Amino acid sequence: MYSGNSNGFRLARRCFLRGATATVGLAACPWFLIKAAHKNVPPLENPDAIRQLIERNRPGRMAVMPPQFCARVGATHVAGKYHLTSKPFLLEGAEKLLDLGTKLGKFWLIPKTIKSSYPFNSQWPECRSLLELVRTPYFEKLLGMPFETLFFEAHAPIEESWRRPSLKPDFYENVTKEFFDLTAHLYQTLRNRQVTVVLQHWEGDWMLRGRGGEMWTQPPDDWPQLCERMVKWLAARQAGVSQARARYGSGARCRVAHATEVNRVTDIWKNIPTVTQHVLPKVELDLISYSSYDGLSDPLTMWQCIQEIKKFARTGPLFGPKAVCIGEIGIPENVQPNRIVERWDEMMGVFLASDMLYIIHWELYCNEFKGNQNPTPKTPVTDPNLLRGFWLIKPDGSLSESGRYFHSLWKKARGG
Repeated sequence: MYSGNSNGFRLARRCFLRGATATVGLAACPWFLIKAAHKNVPPLENPDAIRQLIERNRPGRMAVMPPQFCARVGATHVAGKYHLTSKPFLLEGAEKLLDLGTKLGKFWLIPKTIKSSYPFNSQWPECRSLLELVRTPYFEKLLGMPFETLFFEAHAPIEESWRRPSLKPDFYENVTKEFFDLTAHLYQTLRNRQVTVVLQHWEGDWMLRGRGGEMWTQPPDDWPQLCERMVKWLAARQAGVSQARARYGSGARCRVAHATEVNRVTDIWKNIPTVTQHVLPKVELDLISYSSYDGLSDPLTMWQCIQEIKKFARTGPLFGPKAVCIGEIGIPENVQPNRIVERWDEMMGVFLASDMLYIIHWELYCNEFKGNQNPTPKTPVTDPNLLRGFWLIKPDGSLSESGRYFHSLWKKARGG
């Protein structure tokens, strides 16, 4: 389950990256050379043809970027350990993303953790609902910025009990109302703009398992019931978005969608229950987001992970069947410093060849310290060596290798 604190989404990534290395017993080996991380991976038909398709879709080798590239490829801004201006942290990051050239930004819309998500130069009021939070001046200004795609990690306080076997009789009704009210407000605010807003939750497999990093090598006996509860919870969220879209979407230039997020696809090959296999087929959603760290061992593994998601996905008419996006992918440059640009271009080749609707880099400013324990330096952090390096922009304001790579693609897409 989402932990309700700023460490919740960091724990899962750190546990996975350590676990993937330990799995194959190659702690000193760069991740991009680990080809046998998933021993039970099914064989690919015609892998040479897939490799050629990936190569043809590598953006670094394209003369012209795919249509709407800047609105399809962007980055997340949340919980960075430093800031560069005196502006409210949410808005500083949004402006930096636009300056880099992307038109897609992903942000956290979680009342319980908003103060730790955007701490600098900000005075957040206490908010009891998603609607109250999105109506704050900070989010009102964000919604006025010229993004063409906005992703919001949206968790309402009332949703935290969804895994419990006993819920209040009006639980699902209240969840639906939260997302109806938020979606209605977004349609009323953005209806005259050509913008897509996607409301999604945090990494679903960790939420299903109860905490980040729970590997489920021996799943609990009640895992089928947990999956059924997740189906009902997702259906309630989707109902709120769909009902508001039906009521307010006619004639609007904007569109608001709902997505679930999966993050442990390769566990299917180990016969471990997953959201992909045991939840997706039972609920129709607008979009499936993939937090894709478990597919990073090599391009063909990533390709196969995406195909697994598409096989089980049930998505509605808004984006069409098998609608999948990459909700999160990042390379920690201070921990894995080799072949950064080459790795990005390989994975981007997979994503474009697989027709991913959106691709979202993790993230603008690094949010993770190096090592097993977080030090307690003064914030904002000024020493980049303290951080793992999930960044486009470093603490001194310079672009990282990832930042230079994506900035060049966004510039090329604009004809620069």
